[in-house]
Amino acid sequence: MVRSLNIVVAAVTAALVGSVHFAAFGQTPQQPAVASTPATREASKVESFRSRLQDQQKTLESYGAKISGLVDRLKAMSGATVESRIAEVRSLRDALVQLGTQLQPDAPLSQSIDQYQSWISAQMGRVNNQRSTLGPEFVQELVRRYQQYQQEVTRARESVSNHSNAIDHALKELTMAELRAAEMLMAEDAATAVKELLGVLDSVGQTIDDIRSNLRKLGNAAV
Repeated sequence: MVRSLNIVVAAVTAALVGSVHFAAFGQTPQQPAVASTPATREASKVESFRSRLQDQQKTLESYGAKISGLVDRLKAMSGATVESRIAEVRSLRDALVQLGTQLQPDAPLSQSIDQYQSWISAQMGRVNNQRSTLGPEFVQELVRRYQQYQQEVTRARESVSNHSNAIDHALKELTMAELRAAEMLMAEDAATAVKELLGVLDSVGQTIDDIRSNLRKLGNAAV
């Protein structure tokens, strides 16, 4: 009995000494690291994509704002020469090309979409392979969640494709207007040359307004 009591006292003493040791040196016992769960990693991946989508939407919006400003400036050049208008149209075309470049398959936005698509496909395959382990109902619920993420990808991809096509069309219209204006200028008909340049601005301006509006919706949908 005495020996057992001595063992207990020794154990308590050791614990107290250990506590004093940590207190003396301003230390606290280290807690074991918490491992990240699949749910945590999933949320991080989804939020990362949405955050990148919003950032890239803001970048595209800045390009769109620049183009809208150029269109408005061209419309306001009532007393400008045809040559100066053509120079502004070329600046507008360059800005459209820059915006279009941001929508190409190798641009950051498309790359983000592709990476997110690959991740979703991998998760759906992984979860489906665990039906017997996780249970069919649980797996089906997870698959529905990934299908919702897939819808985000589809909307983003369609948006990028539509905007890219719209910019290509606007560039063709601008090029034609430039060529026609140059021809009319050669024919010494400056008034018609100006009319050709101004005639395309409303169409380009509307295209850019639509793109900017859709990009805002896309960014807001990612919130």
